[in-house]
Amino acid sequence: MAEMRHQYLMVNDREIHVREWNPKGKETVFCSHGLAQNSIDFFELGHSMALKGYHVIAPDTLGRGLSEWATDPKKEYSYSQYVNTSVKLLDFYSCERAHWIGTSMGGLVGLLMASDPLYSTRLGSLTLNDIGPEVPDSAINRIFNYVKSPIEFNRYSEINQYLKILLQSFGPHTAQQWERTLMASVRRLDSGKFTTHYDPNILAGYSPDGIKINLWHHFSRIQIPLLLMNGLHSDVLTKDIVKRMRLLQPNMSVNYYLCCGHSPNLSYKSHRDDVECFIEKNPIQNEQAEQRKAN
Repeated sequence: MAEMRHQYLMVNDREIHVREWNPKGKETVFCSHGLAQNSIDFFELGHSMALKGYHVIAPDTLGRGLSEWATDPKKEYSYSQYVNTSVKLLDFYSCERAHWIGTSMGGLVGLLMASDPLYSTRLGSLTLNDIGPEVPDSAINRIFNYVKSPIEFNRYSEINQYLKILLQSFGPHTAQQWERTLMASVRRLDSGKFTTHYDPNILAGYSPDGIKINLWHHFSRIQIPLLLMNGLHSDVLTKDIVKRMRLLQPNMSVNYYLCCGHSPNLSYKSHRDDVECFIEKNPIQNEQAEQRKAN
């Protein structure tokens, strides 16, 4: 497998953990995870794309995984801050343009960047993993209900079983993949109990009056190659939302996945192959890519 290294970078006076593969790769792939996940979701994808010659970076968003937690959660756990951090990470890696792969919340961050005149030139393609410009209220409530109050467990075996049930909609894992995901997704509390590996305050940036996601105007402005991945049992990305997205972006590639809901598991080879094929068909041409390859 390709060698992976862990880096801890200071961004906006916060330490951000990044998994990186193949620093001298010809093009950069930026992987952005979901609301309460972390960069372990891209472990297999990072190795696979590195072997194909790509430079891959997968940060833990602030407050998740091994990244630092916010001291001002309401301000720092916001999409504007996530975009700002992402741009500064691209700058750190001297990356003019990158392929963006975003799962759920990570896809929304990519969507905002791709539709913003200030940042749209930083992305060469955008993969949206089971996320669209709108999220049904029922799906938002389901996700937020378990994220806002992390459950504590006395034993590793107990949180293992809990997360297996919680994450089963992602589709199949091998035993090795599941163990790797679990080890990166839990932490011990001072009491000795186990809980999930994210700051319980990550929802602080959302309005207390209710969560509404409506980015249709942003989505219609995107002018880079798009890939949409849809779990056929997803309550986040419904058939009606996909239909409207296709009308607004008729050139968007759309792949559907059986046996999974929100969201398709990028550890699963057939899902991963679709993303890699899409990126290979939409190469980025820029000076930084050539310089990185030359060095």
